[in-house]
Amino acid sequence: MTSTLALRNVTHDYGDGPVLQHVDLVITGGQVHALLGMNGAGMSTLVHIAAGFFAPSAGEITIDGEAVNFANPADALRRGVALLAQEVDRALVPDATVHENLTAGMLMGERQRLFSALQNLARARQILAKYGVEIDATRKAGELSLYEKQVLLLVRAAAANAKFLFLDEPTSAFDTSETERFYGIVEALTAEGIGVVFISHRLGEVFRISDEISVLRGGTVSLHAVTSDTSTAEVVTAITGDAAQVARAARSPQPGAPALVVQGLELGRGRKPLDLQLGRGEIVAVYGPLGSGKTTIARTLFGLHGPYSAQVGGETRLISDAVAARKAGFAFVPEERRTQGIWLDETVRTHFALGFRGLIRARREREHATKVIEQFDVQPPRESQVLRRMSGGNQQKVAIAKWASVPGRSVLILDEPMKGVDVAAKEAIFRSIEELAASGVGVLYLTQEPDDALRIADRVIALDREGVAFDRPVAGLAAIDLMFTERGEAA
Repeated sequence: MTSTLALRNVTHDYGDGPVLQHVDLVITGGQVHALLGMNGAGMSTLVHIAAGFFAPSAGEITIDGEAVNFANPADALRRGVALLAQEVDRALVPDATVHENLTAGMLMGERQRLFSALQNLARARQILAKYGVEIDATRKAGELSLYEKQVLLLVRAAAANAKFLFLDEPTSAFDTSETERFYGIVEALTAEGIGVVFISHRLGEVFRISDEISVLRGGTVSLHAVTSDTSTAEVVTAITGDAAQVARAARSPQPGAPALVVQGLELGRGRKPLDLQLGRGEIVAVYGPLGSGKTTIARTLFGLHGPYSAQVGGETRLISDAVAARKAGFAFVPEERRTQGIWLDETVRTHFALGFRGLIRARREREHATKVIEQFDVQPPRESQVLRRMSGGNQQKVAIAKWASVPGRSVLILDEPMKGVDVAAKEAIFRSIEELAASGVGVLYLTQEPDDALRIADRVIALDREGVAFDRPVAGLAAIDLMFTERGEAA
């Protein structure tokens, strides 16, 4: 018999207005149910209620038709419901081994049955092998990669006899290979009858892995559909409430004079030298999976991997380092924005002033910050806002605006700018990028997401293991054309 977990008519109010209003969500064993919405839509509150972190203000939770009231998350787990923590390091004991961390959950699921250390190790290895997880069970948890830690938590929940698993953006920091392996583990779990709720901001992922989709907007369900019966446009409209945001803004397909011309850019052993031309006002997506060298391209162009010669705005320039790149009019937003692109404990105003250091005086900082906040739709719209308290999407807006708003920028290099960004924020960032291009900036957009490449670009450069697989206008391209390059096949 297939198990079901149902949340019926769930409402929750923290005291300053309802966060959830009359929400119905049914999770079926053996299926993946994707949950989407903008930041603040109520997804986090809903899954924390489902996993026993707190009770709803109204409504009920049932398992196989029987009403349940969870006292706490441990009680929810005993009844088969688990939420995997986003902060994986807090959920594991770093100085304990993989098998010690794994069997801690397993023992609870098996009614506190005690095993010897050797039996625990053997049992842990059996569980890891069952799901195709290649992790040494004797390693310390603190030595594992983020992917391995996330997988360990997932397998531990399954070993504790969880029937329903809630995964909150589990793949947001994974590379392409890790993501596919993670999907394989999720599929193995659902094959055993486990129901999975998969929270994600990546639409390609949602359509790849889910059986059903529910969208929350403003604390209510704006869409519930079988995945195969809906479309990207319908889902985006349900998330944002604005059908106009689905369509790409109309842009001129003709780029201006060359902003950047590079010939024979060396990218390291085993890779063909790169020839690249980027026009003023043109958006070129460089698409490639992990190992394709796209981040190397971004960093090399910004002078971080040694000197090279380029035509910048029609002039020959030697890009010897990042300082020379900035002087030539380059701006670079790296993939790891939280550690390389922004300062989490500084204000929005500070970030925008840094880009102008030496060009404007302190008394003009606030005026400039206010203008850029409006231009990039930064939320909340306060120049004194500390970035640590902002959503990922708005942090990324600041990271882009920090350099893009500086006069004289002619080339903007963006490496995975949508990483960890929700759908609505994506559209706002896309519009900002399009506005920058319309002002004459050449934009190089590097991504692992085929849908993003096709959404934003005028032209796509697709990479394979050796170099450029093709360089084509976006018109007529489909995601499958890009995905073939991941396998080294002709598009």
